[in-house]
Amino acid sequence: METAKRLVFDTSVYIAAIQGGLFSPAFRTLQEKLPRTHLASVVAAELLAGATNHAARRVVLDFTRWAHKVRRVVTPDAGAWERAGELLGQIRQKEPHLRSKVPTLWNDLLIALCARQVGATVVTHNARDFELLRRYFRFDIHILS
Repeated sequence: METAKRLVFDTSVYIAAIQGGLFSPAFRTLQEKLPRTHLASVVAAELLAGATNHAARRVVLDFTRWAHKVRRVVTPDAGAWERAGELLGQIRQKEPHLRSKVPTLWNDLLIALCARQVGATVVTHNARDFELLRRYFRFDIHILS
């Protein structure tokens, strides 16, 4: 990963950090890259939706508040939503075998569009879905193993 580039972590990285704990590679990556991290509001929503108890919800809300305070939350604007609709329509049309997958791609596509809004690289464990999206529009991505 470039050292000066802004980053938007996909939900998969946050989940790996939560599941792996304080000494996991994912947690260390998040901690090291925090000064360059932007939080996609889509990721915040996914994390809150998956928070299964009060403590988990509190951690997500604290992190989200911090990101708002330092002005590093990026939210898809109207143009991003329209572009997402266009791109998902192209995928449905050009790859009919993926039609059932299109509803699950919305959030990943919005995360990628958010990253592009701020000139950031998407960091993810989800290579398959993000590589599919890259066939339809260009954005910077770093796949974690």
